[in-house]
Amino acid sequence: MKPYTENDDNYITDLSVSDMETVLNWIKENIYPRKTPLYGCSSYSLKHIMTKATGIYVTNNQFKDAMLRCNFIPINGKELNWHYGISKKSPCFKNHYVRKPYCNEIMPNVNGNISATRQHN
Repeated sequence: MKPYTENDDNYITDLSVSDMETVLNWIKENIYPRKTPLYGCSSYSLKHIMTKATGIYVTNNQFKDAMLRCNFIPINGKELNWHYGISKKSPCFKNHYVRKPYCNEIMPNVNGNISATRQHN
């Protein structure tokens, strides 16, 4: 399987060897596999979390290629932004996402504030 993103024919191998190894190691250390899909976070979201953590910019296609090389297979390879079977307990989500108080979705941790507020009606 090869990643395909329209107007993006870049692969992880287009990076320097050092940057490529950093990205691949970050994925292996910060994203945990699981059997069920995590639809609250796509390849596009994950690439932004990785870029913030490492300072290395990659395109969506390069990130999808890196995930494949780390044995993460997309749930539906025809989607633009791939979803994977990854755990919500993965270290990459620790400081970047918090749970909404009344559902299973994850949302950006906007001001570095990890606490969620409860809405009272």
